[in-house]
Amino acid sequence: MKTTLIAAGLLFGGLVFAEADFGKIYAEAGKAAKAKDFAAAEAKYGEAADAAKNSQQKCLAVLGKFQAMRGQKKGVSAEKFALKAVEEDEMLKPQEIRQILNTVADSLVWTPRMDFALELLKQASQQSCPAGNNIYYATYYSMSVIYSRKKQYQDMIEVLDHVLKVKNQHPANLYNANRLTGIAYEKLGKKDEALNHYRKALEYGKKVRYKFDYSAAEKAIERLSR
Repeated sequence: MKTTLIAAGLLFGGLVFAEADFGKIYAEAGKAAKAKDFAAAEAKYGEAADAAKNSQQKCLAVLGKFQAMRGQKKGVSAEKFALKAVEEDEMLKPQEIRQILNTVADSLVWTPRMDFALELLKQASQQSCPAGNNIYYATYYSMSVIYSRKKQYQDMIEVLDHVLKVKNQHPANLYNANRLTGIAYEKLGKKDEALNHYRKALEYGKKVRYKFDYSAAEKAIERLSR
């Protein structure tokens, strides 16, 4: 019995130590990244990934290493690393997979590879995530930016509707989603629909509790109300 208790105590102590190890290593990685020592940050984030004990920790480490690699101009390798983690790391759960896919896609939105970014975001949208979560919002926001670049305004409206239907989204997110929807309708020549969404955007913009610039919605309303 005594031997069993000692063994259990050692096991519990080892788990606590492992958890502490992740926090310490991740903090060291962050300091290296802040100092722009991206090579050291990449190595430390790699150690943090190995020390991770849950999906959230693994996601943080993967994203940290991804950004550290990009800081060294290793964009292709960073992309391969992150997508391999999504495909092969069984510790990662759907929400964290979605977050990683969002992040990789965001790095490509304003490049000639925006179509690949869109495919990644479509994959991300299939990963379950609470609808009120910023990770959920980020998927559709980035999709709307790509559709705007491609001048596919009806597609833009449709993806943003995923956000507009969720009333417990942060008002800043609902401001952006309504304003972008207004832009899409305006591009399609549908003035009344555009004005309606600009007004909703202003309504949500005024609900944001921190300093928030909603002047774009005000100007759009003024322009279309003449």
